[in-house]
Amino acid sequence: MNRRWTLAVLLAASMGSCTRGDLVATVQSPDAGHAGSSSDAGGPDGGEPAADWEAYCAGRGPPIVVGDAETDSQVCSGRLAERTFRHALCTCEGLALGASLETDAFHGTSERYQPGGAGGDVGVNGALSANDAVSVGGSLRIGGAGGAQLGQTFRVGEALHCGGPLTGNPVSATVVGDARIRGDVALPALRVGGVLMVPAGHVLGPVDAAEVRREPVDPVIPCACDAASQVDVAGLIARHVLDNDNAAIGLDATAMEDIEGERALELPCGRFHLTRITGTGRATLTIRARTALFVEDVVDLGEGLSVDVQAPGALDLFLGGAVAVAGPLTLGSTATPSRVRVYVAGSNVLALSAGSILAGNLYAPRAVLSLSGGAEVFGSVFVRQVEASGPLRLHYDADIRDAGTECTGD
Repeated sequence: MNRRWTLAVLLAASMGSCTRGDLVATVQSPDAGHAGSSSDAGGPDGGEPAADWEAYCAGRGPPIVVGDAETDSQVCSGRLAERTFRHALCTCEGLALGASLETDAFHGTSERYQPGGAGGDVGVNGALSANDAVSVGGSLRIGGAGGAQLGQTFRVGEALHCGGPLTGNPVSATVVGDARIRGDVALPALRVGGVLMVPAGHVLGPVDAAEVRREPVDPVIPCACDAASQVDVAGLIARHVLDNDNAAIGLDATAMEDIEGERALELPCGRFHLTRITGTGRATLTIRARTALFVEDVVDLGEGLSVDVQAPGALDLFLGGAVAVAGPLTLGSTATPSRVRVYVAGSNVLALSAGSILAGNLYAPRAVLSLSGGAEVFGSVFVRQVEASGPLRLHYDADIRDAGTECTGD
């Protein structure tokens, strides 16, 4: 049975208004959560709310700014998102597919999702091996010298850049735009709508292209996976362990530890810190405004996790430790995945159970995403490796590329 995944993680967009009386952390739990609350809790550092904080909460201030722990620099979270989530799928290693892969795109803030929308780029730093159909609505860039081994049908809606040979026995192979192939083209037939570039000395099988050029093709590294280029998730969390708005809303950082049964936490606008989210029970987070949440350690739950991001809310979620959710994980909304962005520092295998819904953007360049069955993701995935035994469909919300529109002076 296919599992439907909808992944929506982290956007700083315009939020609904909130007043001083709304600046409260609300914890509902039969097992007595640890957060206090006060309708007059004061500003980010205690005392009177800062004028800019109140403006921010009312949707008039700048988006959330996160600081770099090492350099003490600041970056708008929207700008961070738009430069991180450029692909529907990016893998730091190779991509081996036992079932079909399909990507397309839409704009969640202005239209409902319709299948087959143009866009949804894919980047693979290693080689690509596909036993089934591959349909990429945008561009496909393959960095590995092993190139691509294809099976069944193969279609790229925009440009193809392959760092090695293109081989296999697909029923049909089509690239709508230009194709740059740094190796042999050993297919039964290849149709290229634009220019086909293959270095001299390499085999060129039957092709139908607008133009064929024998010229060098440079290698490509589609995904920024080297240590220097990765987002310093751990550093951002370390900074906000000390610099956060917990005191302003009476939130105890241990409020989501040792959960038995069910516990719910609703957060207003601001930047908040939790030590960890753990227990044998189920947790629910509700976000209704501009919110960044920094979880210092593990997320380890026995019965499931639900993250409800309600418009006009948006969430930037930073996770510092391993993530293990035994029950279903429900994250974000399929209508507007760009409103949710999740950054994971850990390197453990991320395995989701049946019934999980992922709607947003996931950044975990050190982790393996394990899919035991089919998966449908609304948003994007940036991981070290994907293990998928069933069909994988990704619907990219292109609005994430404009997440920094409200950023000023960063």
